[in-house]
Amino acid sequence: MILSSQSPAPKKRPAAVLEEVAQRDPKLAKRIMTNRRSAMRAKERKKMYIQTLEYNIQRLQFELAALTAQLEQWQIDTLYITAENSRLKECLHHILEDIELQDVDDNLVKELLAHGQK
Repeated sequence: MILSSQSPAPKKRPAAVLEEVAQRDPKLAKRIMTNRRSAMRAKERKKMYIQTLEYNIQRLQFELAALTAQLEQWQIDTLYITAENSRLKECLHHILEDIELQDVDDNLVKELLAHGQK
């Protein structure tokens, strides 16, 4: 004969059987009722824990969606800002070239005037 290492699950006793047990062994009946109440509280705690987890999942999914949208907007903004920065750098380059050419022209005019006065 092979014995199982696990004991069989305790059977739930109907109220009538529990009353009979209470008459024969009040301590056992009290322990059964205490265990039932404890099991009910544990089940309720587990239910609340699961509801809290589900709420947190929904909240985090909503937050993720909002942050993803924000990130996408920032990426678009970055593209526009980068393009604007490149455009401004090009404008600055042209302005500096114009200033340099103007300085060259000014120097030539000064030299011509200086030679003309001699």
